[in-house]
Amino acid sequence: MKAACARYYGFLLVGFLCGSLSAQSPDEKAIGLVSKVILDVTRWTPAVNWMKAQRGDILDAGHIVRTGDRSIAVLKLKDNSLLRVREKSQVTLTGTTLNDAFQKGASVDGGVVGFNVQKQRPGEEFRFTTPTSVASIRGTEGIFAHLDSADVFTILTGLGRITNLNSMSAADVPAGFTAISRPDGRLDVRAATDDEKNYATRVSDVKEQERQLRLELRNPRDETRELIIDLRDE
Repeated sequence: MKAACARYYGFLLVGFLCGSLSAQSPDEKAIGLVSKVILDVTRWTPAVNWMKAQRGDILDAGHIVRTGDRSIAVLKLKDNSLLRVREKSQVTLTGTTLNDAFQKGASVDGGVVGFNVQKQRPGEEFRFTTPTSVASIRGTEGIFAHLDSADVFTILTGLGRITNLNSMSAADVPAGFTAISRPDGRLDVRAATDDEKNYATRVSDVKEQERQLRLELRNPRDETRELIIDLRDE
């Protein structure tokens, strides 16, 4: 009798969770989620204008994340890549899945973004874009900044590639190097200074003390359960 009751309640729990997840699952456009919020972070979606961002918010292609003074947002993509949006920065997420290949990126509308992009599968890549440059990343760590005077691309580990859209000049950026892409078409790649490397290390440090996302799920009977998602890197 006890075993039968355990099976019965087990079936109820599985049914509850499946129903809740199917009702709240993000659509195929989902790029990732907001993993961490410090102080003033807002986001924009086509459905709702600017709103306060919260940990666990699902991010789809076309969603915008903006940080205020002394504020940081950590974004976790569905391939476990991490973006750290620094203060007074704004990014628009992009992404499509074609033939099982996940192409994703961020249009940087201003500011600085630290990144830790996981090694990409064949046919996949991550891109930063601005009106001046396109920076391609296939698995590396560093920072990308869109400033008034230039785009700055510093690589700490791995290899990146940047293209200046005004001159179509392109160059690889190995670990320990910085690329500077200017609106007038100039593209320079040189060894990063100690200050640049130290700054890139601080900005791209996306390690978090808490690596679990807790979501409250509600079923059609208005019952709630807490779902815990482990966000630790694999």
